[in-house]
Amino acid sequence: MSAFDLALRLTLVDLLLRPVGGWFVRPFTLSLAALGLLVPGFFRAPALWLGLTILTGLRVVLDWPLPDNHAYLLFYWCLAVTLALSLGDSERLLSANARLMIGLVFAFSVLWKLVLSPDFMNGTFFTVTLLSDHRFEGFTRFAGGLSAEGYEALSEFIRGGGAYYAGEGGVPEIPPRLAALTHSLTYWTIAIEAAVAVFFFLPVRLAASRMRDYLLIIFCVTTYGVANVDGFGWLLLAMGAAQMGEGRTRVRLLYVAAFLLIIFYGYYTFSRLL
Repeated sequence: MSAFDLALRLTLVDLLLRPVGGWFVRPFTLSLAALGLLVPGFFRAPALWLGLTILTGLRVVLDWPLPDNHAYLLFYWCLAVTLALSLGDSERLLSANARLMIGLVFAFSVLWKLVLSPDFMNGTFFTVTLLSDHRFEGFTRFAGGLSAEGYEALSEFIRGGGAYYAGEGGVPEIPPRLAALTHSLTYWTIAIEAAVAVFFFLPVRLAASRMRDYLLIIFCVTTYGVANVDGFGWLLLAMGAAQMGEGRTRVRLLYVAAFLLIIFYGYYTFSRLL
């Protein structure tokens, strides 16, 4: 199987595992993704990807103004696949678009964190996120060393219960281990995202540019074990597979292994370690 074919199949599996859109869009998206995997050769049909482009674009419109960040990327990716299949030289076109889109995604992410959001670098973002979103409770308690009661107290304060605690003697203190965790996550996120952006923008003729695949895989493996946004992780891995080039068996296996690992992340959560 070529890198191009693997990327298209991984994208379709992503759409089946994490259906997108509301009740109006989702059945059509699921049906097209299933047909692309079940009907021999149909996954390379431009009509299939044109349909998915329309549906993923419609999903963004219907969810406006609050669609998920990766909803836009999924639409752009389906459009890129459609154009690549329609214009000829499909593998080269899709590979170039995948590298460019991944590089831009991570570059803009770093720009937002470093320049446009002053509350990111001081640790506020991760402190609020870890304590206000119950999807992170297991990880926060496990890595931050919090008891169930300690987590609930901080979570209630962050989510608006500050008046109660002020009456009990003031603002609850962030434990040193949790503070260290939020700062570690902050600096790691900036470092890995900046590295991915830089290496995906390097000319492919440079030997160092091949590090981009390993950096992207490391990002996905470390990020989506904590932030269970599996659809985004699968999409990035599918895009990464599209641009890895031929003859790189080890890299291909790593992309597939990372894709499967994210499936396990959804079931073997940090909450089970408590």
